[in-house]
Amino acid sequence: MKCRLCGAESGKYPLCRECYKKEKFNTGSNTGYQEEHHSGEDNKFLYELKTSLVTETERKFLDCIKSVLPEGYQVQPQVNLASFIVRTDGARFQNELYRNADFMITDLDYKPLILIEINDQTHLTPDRRERDKKVGNICEEAGIPIIKLWTSYGVNPEYIRKRITETLAMLPMKRISHFEVKKPEEKSQIQSSEVQGSGKKEKGCYIATCVYGSYDCPEVWTLRRFRDETLDKHWLGRGIIRIYYKVSPVLVKCFGRNKGFRKFFKYYLDILTARLQKKGVESLPYED
Repeated sequence: MKCRLCGAESGKYPLCRECYKKEKFNTGSNTGYQEEHHSGEDNKFLYELKTSLVTETERKFLDCIKSVLPEGYQVQPQVNLASFIVRTDGARFQNELYRNADFMITDLDYKPLILIEINDQTHLTPDRRERDKKVGNICEEAGIPIIKLWTSYGVNPEYIRKRITETLAMLPMKRISHFEVKKPEEKSQIQSSEVQGSGKKEKGCYIATCVYGSYDCPEVWTLRRFRDETLDKHWLGRGIIRIYYKVSPVLVKCFGRNKGFRKFFKYYLDILTARLQKKGVESLPYED
C-alpha cells in the first residue's frame, strides 16, 4: 500500500512512518506539515493531487528501465489492468481489472507487451500474495508476461536489461486458461438460482455490493471476512447466512436502484463495518 499523503511505500498502513509522525504531532497551526501538504487551507478540499505518479523507489527503477530499454520501446508508469485487458463474456462488473501495475513496456504504437512490478516485503503477506496470484493468472490468460523486480535486491541495470531482453525475445507469450468462460444463458441460469436460493451458502454480498457499488472495496472485504471467519463458524451464524442469501437477492432485485434503500442500508452497514474494523476485522483485499 502507498501512503495516501506522499505516495511512499507504507506497508499495510494508510500513512507512511514520516507522515504519521507529522500528522500525530501536528498542533493545528499552519506550519510544517500542514503548510507543506495543504498550503494553509486546512481540510478545505476532500481531494488533492499527489506530488508524483511514482514513489522515490519506483522512480529509481523507472530511470533504470528507461536507460536499458532497447530502441523502439517505451515504458509507461501506473497502468490499470482495465486499460489494456477486457473480459470476453461481457460481464457487467469487472472489478478484478481495476488494479494498477507499476510499469508497462509498449512499442511505439502503445501495444502492451510486458508488465513490470516492483515488489517489496508487503508482497509476502498472505492477502497480497493472493492478490498477486490473481493478477498473474489474469495476465497469463490475456497473454502478457510480468517481470517482478524485488526492492531487496536493489536496482541492478544489467539484471534488469537481461530480464527485459529475454522476455521481449519470448513474445508472443502462450496464453494459459485459468478461468471458465460462461455463456450468457448459463449466467442467467446461475443468477436465477441465486435469487431463488438453494439452501446452500452462495458467495456474494448482495446488499453490501449494491450499497457500496463494488464487491471489492474495504467495507465489503470487512463484511466478507466477518461472514467467513466468524458467522460461518457457529450454527447460529450459518443460519443467519442462509436467511441472508434467500432474502437479499430479492431485495436487491426489487429495490436496488432506489436511493432510499441504499441510503438506509449504508447507514447501518457503515456502523457495522466500523465496529468490526475496530475489533480487528481487516479491510484489506479478500478472496472468497
